[in-house]
Amino acid sequence: MGFKENVEVLLSRSHWSQRQLAAAAGISSGRVSQILSNPTSPTLATVTKIASAFGLDVADMVRDETLSAPGDELEMALRHQGDLSSQDIQAVHAFIAYIREARPKRNRRGK
Repeated sequence: MGFKENVEVLLSRSHWSQRQLAAAAGISSGRVSQILSNPTSPTLATVTKIASAFGLDVADMVRDETLSAPGDELEMALRHQGDLSSQDIQAVHAFIAYIREARPKRNRRGK
């Protein structure tokens, strides 16, 4: 899996259109379309802009392995903040657990 496939996965997970990604990354929607339809490699500047739009590092975008699950993406994003200590990251996870416990339970149909 490469850059193009990672962009496709992230677009799907974020529920963004190509146009929304283009706006967030500061590139043209035509360039996003070209990246997704052609096997050519984008420039480092374009990869950097797209990675930044998703809150990821360039290394996360170009790795050949499948992108991690959404929970792992949160962990990765928290680690890349730089100014968060491991205690801060644990506090974020504790807060997420608190929110999950506090919200009403859903049945199998999501209601």
